[in-house]
Amino acid sequence: MDDNVKTMLAGLSFTDEQIAKLETEGVTTDEQMAGLSPEQIKAVTDCGIVQANAAHAAFNPPPAAPAGSTSGGEEIPEGAAPTAGQLNDAATQLGMDPSMLSMFLFANMGGGGPDMDMSGLIPIPSVVGGYNPKIRNIPYMVMGQIERRLGTPIVVISDDGSVNAEQTVAYIMSLEEGFDPALDGVHYDEGGTPFEIIKVGVDAQGIYDADPVNPTRALRKNGMGMGRIIWTNVPLEVRQVVFYAATQTSELDPRNDSDLARLRDKIGPETTRLDLRGDYPEAMNAFNQARRSGALPTLRVQLSRGARRPEQMPRRRVRPDRAYVTGDGGR
Repeated sequence: MDDNVKTMLAGLSFTDEQIAKLETEGVTTDEQMAGLSPEQIKAVTDCGIVQANAAHAAFNPPPAAPAGSTSGGEEIPEGAAPTAGQLNDAATQLGMDPSMLSMFLFANMGGGGPDMDMSGLIPIPSVVGGYNPKIRNIPYMVMGQIERRLGTPIVVISDDGSVNAEQTVAYIMSLEEGFDPALDGVHYDEGGTPFEIIKVGVDAQGIYDADPVNPTRALRKNGMGMGRIIWTNVPLEVRQVVFYAATQTSELDPRNDSDLARLRDKIGPETTRLDLRGDYPEAMNAFNQARRSGALPTLRVQLSRGARRPEQMPRRRVRPDRAYVTGDGGR
Protein backbone atom coordinates (compact mmCIF):
# COMPACT_ATOMS: atom_id res chain seq x y z
CA MET A 1 0.00 0.00 0.00
CA ASP A 2 1.21 3.52 -0.81
CA ASP A 3 2.67 5.38 2.14
CA ASN A 4 0.33 8.30 1.47
CA VAL A 5 -2.71 6.03 1.81
CA LYS A 6 -1.38 4.53 5.04
CA THR A 7 -0.67 8.00 6.46
CA MET A 8 -4.17 9.24 5.67
CA LEU A 9 -5.77 6.14 7.18
CA ALA A 10 -3.63 6.39 10.30
CA GLY A 11 -4.66 10.05 10.62
CA LEU A 12 -8.26 8.87 10.63
CA SER A 13 -7.48 6.53 13.57
CA PHE A 14 -7.37 3.29 11.56
CA THR A 15 -5.14 0.73 13.25
CA ASP A 16 -2.32 -1.16 11.56
CA GLU A 17 -4.52 -4.26 11.61
CA GLN A 18 -7.38 -2.45 9.85
CA ILE A 19 -5.00 -1.02 7.25
CA ALA A 20 -3.58 -4.51 6.65
CA LYS A 21 -7.11 -5.82 6.04
CA LEU A 22 -7.64 -3.23 3.32
CA GLU A 23 -4.28 -4.10 1.81
CA THR A 24 -5.25 -7.79 1.81
CA GLU A 25 -8.30 -6.85 -0.25
CA GLY A 26 -6.02 -5.27 -2.84
CA VAL A 27 -6.27 -1.63 -1.82
CA THR A 28 -2.95 0.06 -2.56
CA THR A 29 -3.66 3.50 -4.06
CA ASP A 30 -5.72 6.64 -3.39
CA GLU A 31 -7.93 5.83 -6.37
CA GLN A 32 -8.76 2.37 -5.05
CA MET A 33 -9.67 3.78 -1.64
CA ALA A 34 -11.81 6.42 -3.32
CA GLY A 35 -13.73 3.67 -5.11
CA LEU A 36 -14.85 2.03 -1.86
CA SER A 37 -18.19 2.96 -0.33
CA PRO A 38 -18.47 3.61 3.43
CA GLU A 39 -20.30 0.30 3.76
CA GLN A 40 -17.44 -1.58 2.06
CA ILE A 41 -14.83 0.12 4.25
CA LYS A 42 -16.84 -0.80 7.34
CA ALA A 43 -17.26 -4.41 6.20
CA VAL A 44 -13.54 -4.89 5.52
CA THR A 45 -12.13 -3.13 8.58
CA ASP A 46 -14.96 -3.64 11.08
CA CYS A 47 -14.75 0.06 11.96
CA GLY A 48 -17.68 2.26 12.97
CA ILE A 49 -19.92 3.87 10.36
CA VAL A 50 -18.73 7.36 11.36
CA GLN A 51 -15.10 6.37 10.78
CA ALA A 52 -16.04 4.71 7.48
CA ASN A 53 -17.85 7.87 6.35
CA ALA A 54 -14.81 9.95 7.31
CA ALA A 55 -12.48 7.71 5.30
CA HIS A 56 -14.77 7.83 2.27
CA ALA A 57 -14.94 11.64 2.47
CA ALA A 58 -11.17 11.98 2.92
CA PHE A 59 -10.46 10.06 -0.28
CA ASN A 60 -13.32 11.73 -2.17
CA PRO A 61 -12.84 15.48 -1.56
CA PRO A 62 -15.76 17.59 -2.77
CA PRO A 63 -15.29 19.65 -5.94
CA ALA A 64 -14.49 23.33 -5.63
CA ALA A 65 -17.49 25.64 -5.77
CA PRO A 66 -17.98 27.32 -9.16
CA ALA A 67 -16.59 30.82 -9.57
CA GLY A 68 -19.08 33.46 -8.51
CA SER A 69 -21.30 31.07 -6.54
CA THR A 70 -22.58 31.87 -3.07
CA SER A 71 -20.14 29.85 -1.02
CA GLY A 72 -20.96 28.20 2.29
CA GLY A 73 -17.67 29.69 3.46
CA GLU A 74 -19.09 33.21 3.54
CA GLU A 75 -19.77 34.94 6.84
CA ILE A 76 -23.25 34.36 8.28
CA PRO A 77 -24.30 37.22 10.57
CA GLU A 78 -25.05 36.38 14.19
CA GLY A 79 -28.72 35.44 14.56
CA ALA A 80 -29.23 35.03 10.81
CA ALA A 81 -29.96 31.80 8.96
CA PRO A 82 -27.80 30.69 6.01
CA THR A 83 -29.23 31.35 2.56
CA ALA A 84 -30.38 28.56 0.26
CA GLY A 85 -27.28 29.10 -1.86
CA GLN A 86 -24.99 28.81 1.14
CA LEU A 87 -26.75 25.64 2.24
CA ASN A 88 -26.49 24.08 -1.23
CA ASP A 89 -22.80 24.91 -1.65
CA ALA A 90 -21.91 23.87 1.90
CA ALA A 91 -23.81 20.61 1.48
CA THR A 92 -21.72 19.87 -1.62
CA GLN A 93 -18.52 20.66 0.27
CA LEU A 94 -19.57 18.51 3.25
CA GLY A 95 -20.87 15.62 1.16
CA MET A 96 -24.46 15.94 2.42
CA ASP A 97 -27.95 16.41 1.09
CA PRO A 98 -28.94 20.11 1.52
CA SER A 99 -32.14 19.20 3.38
CA MET A 100 -30.16 16.99 5.76
CA LEU A 101 -27.71 19.82 6.45
CA SER A 102 -30.56 22.25 7.05
CA MET A 103 -32.16 19.83 9.52
CA PHE A 104 -28.85 19.38 11.32
CA LEU A 105 -28.17 23.10 11.67
CA PHE A 106 -31.57 23.78 13.18
CA ALA A 107 -31.96 20.52 15.12
CA ASN A 108 -32.18 22.42 18.39
CA MET A 109 -34.88 24.76 17.16
CA GLY A 110 -38.53 24.34 16.28
CA GLY A 111 -39.91 20.90 15.52
CA GLY A 112 -36.57 19.07 15.50
CA GLY A 113 -36.27 19.22 19.25
CA PRO A 114 -33.12 19.18 21.37
CA ASP A 115 -32.73 15.39 21.14
CA MET A 116 -32.42 15.30 17.35
CA ASP A 117 -28.85 14.31 16.40
CA MET A 118 -27.77 13.99 12.79
CA SER A 119 -24.07 14.73 13.20
CA GLY A 120 -23.19 11.12 12.42
CA LEU A 121 -24.22 11.79 8.82
CA ILE A 122 -21.59 14.51 8.33
CA PRO A 123 -18.01 13.59 7.29
CA ILE A 124 -15.87 15.01 10.07
CA PRO A 125 -12.80 15.72 7.85
CA SER A 126 -14.93 17.89 5.55
CA VAL A 127 -16.34 19.87 8.46
CA VAL A 128 -12.93 20.41 10.04
CA GLY A 129 -11.38 21.29 6.68
CA GLY A 130 -13.85 24.15 6.21
CA TYR A 131 -13.68 25.41 9.79
CA ASN A 132 -12.20 28.85 10.44
CA PRO A 133 -12.60 30.39 13.93
CA LYS A 134 -12.58 33.87 12.41
CA ILE A 135 -15.55 33.26 10.08
CA ARG A 136 -19.02 32.24 11.20
CA ASN A 137 -19.75 30.07 8.19
CA ILE A 138 -21.61 26.77 7.95
CA PRO A 139 -18.65 24.54 8.96
CA TYR A 140 -18.24 26.86 11.97
CA MET A 141 -21.89 26.31 12.91
CA VAL A 142 -21.63 22.54 12.41
CA MET A 143 -18.49 22.37 14.56
CA GLY A 144 -20.37 24.21 17.30
CA GLN A 145 -23.19 21.68 17.20
CA ILE A 146 -20.74 18.76 17.36
CA GLU A 147 -18.99 20.36 20.34
CA ARG A 148 -22.26 20.89 22.18
CA ARG A 149 -23.28 17.29 21.58
CA LEU A 150 -19.95 15.92 22.79
CA GLY A 151 -19.91 18.29 25.76
CA THR A 152 -16.20 19.16 25.57
CA PRO A 153 -13.88 21.45 23.55
CA ILE A 154 -12.88 19.74 20.29
CA VAL A 155 -10.46 22.01 18.37
CA VAL A 156 -6.82 20.87 18.49
CA ILE A 157 -4.29 23.62 17.82
CA SER A 158 -0.64 23.70 16.84
CA ASP A 159 2.05 25.67 18.67
CA ASP A 160 1.35 28.78 16.60
CA GLY A 161 -2.34 28.72 17.54
CA SER A 162 -3.56 27.56 14.14
CA VAL A 163 -6.15 24.79 13.85
CA ASN A 164 -4.45 21.41 13.43
CA ALA A 165 -7.01 19.79 11.13
CA GLU A 166 -5.47 16.30 11.16
CA GLN A 167 -5.31 16.06 14.95
CA THR A 168 -8.72 17.71 15.35
CA VAL A 169 -10.25 15.01 13.14
CA ALA A 170 -8.46 12.27 15.07
CA TYR A 171 -9.59 13.71 18.41
CA ILE A 172 -13.23 14.12 17.39
CA MET A 173 -13.24 10.59 15.97
CA SER A 174 -11.95 9.23 19.27
CA LEU A 175 -14.72 11.04 21.15
CA GLU A 176 -17.30 9.73 18.67
CA GLU A 177 -16.09 6.20 19.38
CA GLY A 178 -16.62 6.62 23.12
CA PHE A 179 -13.17 7.54 24.42
CA ASP A 180 -13.00 10.00 27.32
CA PRO A 181 -12.06 13.64 26.69
CA ALA A 182 -8.34 14.37 26.89
CA LEU A 183 -7.06 14.86 30.42
CA ASP A 184 -6.39 18.52 31.31
CA GLY A 185 -7.32 19.61 27.79
CA VAL A 186 -4.14 18.22 26.20
CA HIS A 187 -4.31 15.82 23.23
CA TYR A 188 -1.34 13.60 22.36
CA ASP A 189 -0.66 12.31 18.86
CA GLU A 190 0.65 8.81 18.18
CA GLY A 191 4.21 10.00 18.70
CA GLY A 192 3.41 11.46 22.12
CA THR A 193 3.54 15.12 21.03
CA PRO A 194 1.13 17.25 23.13
CA PHE A 195 -1.41 19.59 21.54
CA GLU A 196 -3.71 22.03 23.29
CA ILE A 197 -7.49 21.75 22.85
CA ILE A 198 -9.74 24.83 22.78
CA LYS A 199 -13.39 25.66 22.16
CA VAL A 200 -15.02 26.14 18.78
CA GLY A 201 -15.14 29.83 17.86
CA VAL A 202 -11.96 30.86 19.65
CA ASP A 203 -9.13 32.30 17.60
CA ALA A 204 -6.19 30.74 19.42
CA GLN A 205 -3.77 32.88 17.44
CA GLY A 206 -4.93 35.66 19.76
CA ILE A 207 -3.60 33.70 22.77
CA TYR A 208 -0.01 34.38 23.77
CA ASP A 209 2.58 33.33 26.33
CA ALA A 210 2.13 35.22 29.59
CA ASP A 211 5.00 36.90 31.41
CA PRO A 212 5.78 34.58 34.38
CA VAL A 213 6.76 37.61 36.47
CA ASN A 214 3.55 39.52 35.61
CA PRO A 215 1.17 36.91 34.17
CA THR A 216 -1.66 39.36 33.44
CA ARG A 217 0.40 40.58 30.48
CA ALA A 218 1.59 38.83 27.33
CA LEU A 219 5.27 38.60 26.48
CA ARG A 220 6.42 40.80 23.62
CA LYS A 221 6.93 39.16 20.24
CA ASN A 222 10.69 39.04 20.90
CA GLY A 223 10.01 37.06 24.10
CA MET A 224 10.88 39.92 26.45
CA GLY A 225 9.05 40.44 29.71
CA MET A 226 9.46 42.57 32.82
CA GLY A 227 13.03 43.34 33.81
CA ARG A 228 14.16 42.86 30.17
CA ILE A 229 14.12 39.08 30.75
CA ILE A 230 14.05 37.08 27.52
CA TRP A 231 11.83 33.99 27.86
CA THR A 232 12.26 32.62 24.34
CA ASN A 233 12.71 28.81 24.44
CA VAL A 234 12.80 28.78 28.25
CA PRO A 235 11.08 25.54 29.43
CA LEU A 236 7.51 25.90 30.67
CA GLU A 237 8.32 24.32 34.04
CA VAL A 238 10.96 27.01 34.65
CA ARG A 239 8.37 29.69 33.88
CA GLN A 240 5.93 27.99 36.24
CA VAL A 241 8.40 28.02 39.15
CA VAL A 242 9.04 31.73 38.55
CA PHE A 243 5.28 32.31 38.40
CA TYR A 244 4.84 30.79 41.87
CA ALA A 245 7.81 32.76 43.21
CA ALA A 246 6.33 36.04 41.92
CA THR A 247 2.64 35.49 42.67
CA GLN A 248 2.43 33.17 45.69
CA THR A 249 5.57 32.75 47.78
CA SER A 250 6.92 36.35 47.59
CA GLU A 251 10.43 35.01 46.95
CA LEU A 252 10.54 37.22 43.85
CA ASP A 253 9.36 40.84 44.00
CA PRO A 254 8.49 42.09 40.48
CA ARG A 255 8.99 45.68 41.72
CA ASN A 256 12.53 45.00 42.94
CA ASP A 257 15.16 45.68 40.29
CA SER A 258 17.73 43.54 42.14
CA ASP A 259 15.40 40.54 42.15
CA LEU A 260 14.74 40.95 38.42
CA ALA A 261 18.44 41.38 37.62
CA ARG A 262 19.33 38.19 39.52
CA LEU A 263 16.59 36.30 37.67
CA ARG A 264 17.70 37.75 34.32
CA ASP A 265 21.20 36.36 34.89
CA LYS A 266 19.80 32.87 35.50
CA ILE A 267 17.20 32.56 32.75
CA GLY A 268 18.00 31.05 29.35
CA PRO A 269 17.02 28.18 27.05
CA GLU A 270 19.28 25.78 28.97
CA THR A 271 17.86 26.66 32.40
CA THR A 272 16.08 23.86 34.30
CA ARG A 273 13.77 24.21 37.26
CA LEU A 274 16.42 22.57 39.45
CA ASP A 275 18.64 25.59 38.76
CA LEU A 276 16.11 27.72 40.66
CA ARG A 277 15.70 25.65 43.82
CA GLY A 278 18.37 27.59 45.71
CA ASP A 279 16.67 30.94 45.05
CA TYR A 280 13.02 29.87 45.19
CA PRO A 281 12.65 26.77 47.43
CA GLU A 282 9.06 27.57 48.42
CA ALA A 283 8.11 28.11 44.79
CA MET A 284 9.62 24.73 43.98
CA ASN A 285 7.42 23.18 46.66
CA ALA A 286 4.37 24.94 45.20
CA PHE A 287 5.29 23.67 41.73
CA ASN A 288 5.67 20.08 42.93
CA GLN A 289 2.35 20.19 44.78
CA ALA A 290 0.53 21.62 41.75
CA ARG A 291 2.09 19.04 39.45
CA ARG A 292 0.91 16.19 41.69
CA SER A 293 -2.64 17.56 41.68
CA GLY A 294 -2.65 18.36 37.95
CA ALA A 295 -3.11 22.08 38.60
CA LEU A 296 -0.05 23.60 36.94
CA PRO A 297 -0.74 26.93 35.20
CA THR A 298 -0.74 27.13 31.40
CA LEU A 299 0.75 30.64 31.53
CA ARG A 300 -1.19 31.73 28.47
CA VAL A 301 -3.07 35.00 28.19
CA GLN A 302 -5.68 35.96 25.61
CA LEU A 303 -5.76 39.48 24.22
CA SER A 304 -9.30 40.81 24.15
CA ARG A 305 -9.39 41.42 20.41
CA GLY A 306 -8.17 37.93 19.54
CA ALA A 307 -11.31 35.79 19.76
CA ARG A 308 -14.91 35.70 18.70
CA ARG A 309 -15.90 34.67 22.22
CA PRO A 310 -13.98 34.37 25.52
CA GLU A 311 -11.89 31.23 25.94
CA GLN A 312 -11.73 29.64 29.35
CA MET A 313 -8.53 27.72 28.78
CA PRO A 314 -9.41 24.07 29.24
CA ARG A 315 -6.75 22.93 31.60
CA ARG A 316 -7.57 24.58 34.91
CA ARG A 317 -9.76 27.05 36.78
CA VAL A 318 -9.54 30.87 36.57
CA ARG A 319 -9.67 33.39 39.38
CA PRO A 320 -12.25 36.08 38.60
CA ASP A 321 -9.77 38.91 39.18
CA ARG A 322 -7.18 37.54 36.77
CA ALA A 323 -7.05 37.56 32.99
CA TYR A 324 -4.76 34.55 32.83
CA VAL A 325 -4.97 30.85 33.67
CA THR A 326 -3.39 30.10 37.03
CA GLY A 327 -4.46 26.56 37.70
CA ASP A 328 -4.15 27.28 41.41
CA GLY A 329 -7.77 26.63 42.26
CA GLY A 330 -8.31 30.28 43.19
CA ARG A 331 -5.80 30.42 46.04
